[in-house]
Amino acid sequence: METEISLKILTGTILGLILLFTIPLMAIEKDQGALPTFPGKNGIKESAGSYKADAEWQPATSIFFELGGKFIYSLNVDFRKKANFAFSFGGAYIRETKSGTNEYVQSVFVPSVMGYYFSGKKHGLELGGGLGTLIGSHQGLAAMTLHGVAGYRYQKKRDVIFRAGFTPFIAFPIAEDARFQVVPLIGISLGYCF
Repeated sequence: METEISLKILTGTILGLILLFTIPLMAIEKDQGALPTFPGKNGIKESAGSYKADAEWQPATSIFFELGGKFIYSLNVDFRKKANFAFSFGGAYIRETKSGTNEYVQSVFVPSVMGYYFSGKKHGLELGGGLGTLIGSHQGLAAMTLHGVAGYRYQKKRDVIFRAGFTPFIAFPIAEDARFQVVPLIGISLGYCF
């Protein structure tokens, strides 16, 4: 019964995120002169405008440390191939002592997030979401997480990258001793862009 409820919540959340990002992205692409989906009298002009806008953007790779973001803390690599889209992946390692014993529990969290950056080349609004896995030393695959981000991002080519925002996540248990969690977090990131 609990698994069915978790799957319904996961499905609803994923569909909600898709709708949340699809509508604004379609409007932004239209405003920025993206390629038209149907031929029209301005098709060539719009295509040329889109090519020019893409040619001005230089792809960037960033490495950043995030505190309080996807999972308490994480080290991430971000690949920003277009002016309004990036993909990042990262990881975190946690070592905890079991209460009342000297035994340690180790966990590895492997997050991934897709971000959409809207206004400006250096400063912008960042919205995104992604999936992650939590692997424990005793449980194996312990949980899957769905996480998001809504915040501010400063990024300049060959310079400091700074991010701050609301970064909640939902953990869906897979192992027997794991539990369902909804954790609202505030995240801050600092890194360097190449």
